[in-house]
This record gives sequence, C-alpha cells and structure tokens, in this order.
Amino acid sequence: MGTKRILVVGATGFVGLHVVDSLLAAGYSVRATRRPRSITLLLRRRDVELVPASLEDPEALRAAMVGCDAVCFCAAHYPRYSLHPEAAIATATEGARAIVEAALAAGISRVVVTGSIASVGPAPEGRAADERDVFVSPPVESVYGQVKWYVERELDRGRERGLEIVSLMAGACFGPGDLRLGTNGILAAMLAGALPWWVDGYVNVTDVRDVAQAHVAALECPKPLPRYALPGRTVRVGALFRWLALRYQVKAPALELSADDAVARADREERLAEPKRERVLWPRELVDLVTHGRRVSGTAALRDLGFAPAEVGETFDQAAVWLVTNVLAPARRREERRP
Repeated sequence: MGTKRILVVGATGFVGLHVVDSLLAAGYSVRATRRPRSITLLLRRRDVELVPASLEDPEALRAAMVGCDAVCFCAAHYPRYSLHPEAAIATATEGARAIVEAALAAGISRVVVTGSIASVGPAPEGRAADERDVFVSPPVESVYGQVKWYVERELDRGRERGLEIVSLMAGACFGPGDLRLGTNGILAAMLAGALPWWVDGYVNVTDVRDVAQAHVAALECPKPLPRYALPGRTVRVGALFRWLALRYQVKAPALELSADDAVARADREERLAEPKRERVLWPRELVDLVTHGRRVSGTAALRDLGFAPAEVGETFDQAAVWLVTNVLAPARRREERRP
C-alpha cells in the first residue's frame, strides 16, 4: 500500500496504545485522536501527533483523517454494563457510521477495525468456527454480542459503498498496559484472591500485542479478507483458573455457578454498580462470552497476517508483572512455580 501515516482512533485505550507501538516499530507515522477528557500521558511519551476528534464530532473526525493513508479504529463502543441494550446499540451504530462516513469523505483507502470474537457465529458440524461464520440476526443471548453485530452490519454498509474495511475479531485480550482493568481485571482479582465466583465455558485468550501486530499486518496485506478471527488460545475457564492458581500460588475461586445463576448474579451486580459507575469483576458480557463460547480457528489470520498466538504462560506472566508493578495486583508471597 505504501502507507506512511496512520490515524489511530482510540489510541488511549488498552488495544489502541499497543497498536500505536506496533505501528511506530514498523516505521509508520502515527496520528492519534484524543477526546477532551482523554488521559494522554502515555501517548505523549511517544512520537505521535495528537489531534482533537471524537466519534460524536463528524467534522473533526474527517479533518483528522485528511492526509492519512489508512485508519485503525480501536474505539468501537464497548458497553460498560449490559443493562440498556437499545442505548448501547444506538451508540455503537452511530460510532461505526461516523468512522465510515469520515473515511469515505477523506478518501481513506483502508480501515482496520478492532472487532470481537463475539461476532463469530456457530460453525457447521465438523469444524471449528471462524470468520466465515456470521450470525444472521443479532444474538439474543448477549447484549455485548448484539452491539458487535450491529457494528459489523454498519461496516458491511461501508464495504458496499467501496470502503475497504478489515475487521479483526479478537478474543479476550490480556497483557500489560490495561489501565482501566478490563479483561485483565479477572487476572488482577485472581492474584488478589478476590474472585468470588466463576462460571465454566470456553474463553479465547488473546495476547494484546499479537492483536496489535495483526493491525499492522492487515494494513500491509495486499488482498485481505473483510474479517479475520483472532482467537488466540481456546481454553476452558475451569482448567485455566486451576492452572493460574498453581502457577501463581493463589487460590482459585471456589464457587462455581451454573450459566443461569451466573447471568442472574452478573445482572444483579451490574445494577448495584451502575449508580457509582463501579467495575464489576464478572460483567454480564464476560459471562455471555464464556457460557456461549466456542472453539474458534485462526487459520486464515495465520495465513494472511502471520498471526501466531503467544503461549498462554507468556501472555499471563507479562500481564501479571505489569499489574504488580503498577500496584493493581499484590506481589506474590512465594516463589512462583512453573507447571
């Protein structure tokens, strides 16, 4: 593509900041959007051009894209709670539409989107699911899944209008740098012995740095697919927690809930947390991802993008060190064992 300057929308976030680092390491010039209340301390330590823009300001968003060769959209709406589906869907749809309209107006050649494994539907009998498997209608079991379904449909409309869009459907991202304690909040709570309950199912553990590298590869791929599944390593939650407990010499959560009980408890905890905007250790979206999780193949991403997932141990070790260093999790009291 000969891409030189990339606009990163959502560069202050967990994935976005890693995308910025991967772009800089690959020799790209990076322009990053910032909202009025964005925390830009980490970005200002990097050789990045900061410009004011947001999804709610179409004109500023278009202006930010002018002079750029491509866009990395790392700010698709991520609902904090699953209590208000209609509002969450509206926000997500409007944000995706804003990116599409601004990119078309600015003459952008390619948009790479940080998507979600929740957009991968069930596969025919006999194979693992992948990017070919798309829900024909919004998945009723998950507000988060519905939000991502509507985002993908808005991106499809952009594709129909001639915009080249590559959706990278990442699994649960773990790794260093998660200041807001999103998915990594589960690991932090585990290290602190503060995870009160759990529910079993499949989880796709994806290293955030692998996802960031996939963004760069998607920019450079001559003929990319519209979507790629980036599942990382697919594991059962129960087995993962037992492994983490042994590896870091902490207690695994003792109370296992059924899927129905986990949904009810997550809903209740979200309702209690919402008035103060508090974080929930097991949010409803994570319960839904786990209880409706499935084995997903990343064969196409390996073939086209060189996506080779890191070992789970490496991913969690790097995340754990970062959490402890930044006092977001307690230091381990005993020597770590490596099973």
